[in-house]
Amino acid sequence: MNTNKMVSVLLTSIDSGSLTKAGEILGYTQSNLTQMVKAFEEEIGFPLLIKTKRGVEPTEECKELLPSMRAIMAQEEKFYQEIDSIRGIHKGTIRIGTFVSTSTSWLPQLLSFFQANYPNVVFEIEESGQDEMLRGIQNGSLDIALMSQPDADSVDFIPLLEDPLMVVFSENHDLSSFDYVPVKELAKHPMVLTYQSYDRDVRKIFDNAGFEPDVKYYFKDDFAVLTTVQYGLGIAVLPELIIEKFPGDYDCRMLKPEAYRTLGVGIRSEKEAGPLARFVIDFLKQNVK
Repeated sequence: MNTNKMVSVLLTSIDSGSLTKAGEILGYTQSNLTQMVKAFEEEIGFPLLIKTKRGVEPTEECKELLPSMRAIMAQEEKFYQEIDSIRGIHKGTIRIGTFVSTSTSWLPQLLSFFQANYPNVVFEIEESGQDEMLRGIQNGSLDIALMSQPDADSVDFIPLLEDPLMVVFSENHDLSSFDYVPVKELAKHPMVLTYQSYDRDVRKIFDNAGFEPDVKYYFKDDFAVLTTVQYGLGIAVLPELIIEKFPGDYDCRMLKPEAYRTLGVGIRSEKEAGPLARFVIDFLKQNVK
């Protein structure tokens, strides 16, 4: 008979004071537990539990075994904790590349969860653009990246969210008269954009429409783009994920035709991912809305 299993049954019965309660906790019927205890007593050669009006109590022989029984259960718990640590869930370091938008929208919940449950896991966060994240995954300097879907199959990609791309402009701008801004209208106005190496999704809009935008300023940071737009120095195309996090004196509209970027997790090989990376990816799959 499995000794650890029986030790768990006995300790649960003793601590709860009842075979019925122990059965409810462990998922057995009272008759099952009674038979298991009886068989174990026959195996070791002496009784372990006494039935009383209040339930069950340990025999004197069982009381002598209690320290060893509790040590067995403590060792089993330690054993599984060490397995988790070896698998990389309770400790370790994960290097994550991320956009500003995914940093502000996805990372706080992820980091809060790990800080509360797995405080020994170390996160190394690197905010950068699409091209730099792709290089990081390919050369091994990043474990995963919270990025847009790459054009080529250079890395594995797990899609998580369709994020609308929107036209952003200062208050009382001519574009505010549109419910949906036709893409061709963008060619008539000076623009403020992030560098193409940082955000290739916006560039695809212009390429598909067949025109070259009149770009006055380039930035690496989406928030810098928004701030510049608020001063009336140009219009921009930015993801909704950024706009939601940066309220200000500007207006925005969807494009016509509508445009989206697919956000998700990039990794060199999902099949070969380490346990910590898989754990993080599973968390994001369940929690990104």
